[in-house]
Amino acid sequence: MYLVINGRLITRDETGCGYYEHGAVAFEGTTITEVGQEAALRAKYPDAEIIDARGGVIMPAFINAHTHIYSALARGLSIVGNNPTNFYEVLDGTWWAMDRKLTLEGSRASADALYIDCIKQGVTTIFDHHAAYAEIPGSLFQIGESAKKFGIRSCLCYEVSDRDG
Repeated sequence: MYLVINGRLITRDETGCGYYEHGAVAFEGTTITEVGQEAALRAKYPDAEIIDARGGVIMPAFINAHTHIYSALARGLSIVGNNPTNFYEVLDGTWWAMDRKLTLEGSRASADALYIDCIKQGVTTIFDHHAAYAEIPGSLFQIGESAKKFGIRSCLCYEVSDRDG
């Protein structure tokens, strides 16, 4: 049994309080067993291992319903000679140029980077339609292994496109 304590708890529970200035969460394994006032849960679970939220916010995780894993390593990317003036040119000159060269190793590295960023931002579930035209077979398995490593729930599929005719 664990207790997450010392935080402002937002439960989003419509039937209960919804907010505790000095809240706590009791959980065992992957199951939340109870939420409420810190003092009450400390008294109820005196032998629980404590996780200190250090005055932060304790709340349910976020879901990212639309992401592109392969773009996780492309922040700030500038391709010499690519000066798009419309969305199609952005796709063709930037994103499609990149995903045509994405290898299994690149898919894994992109997934690792995205999942680390998700954890930092409180996201625990993502949806992605992946594109890695250089190495299609196995690319979703690479991403799946990263998801398991970081404990991020993922709904994955492979992108289908007629961009090359």
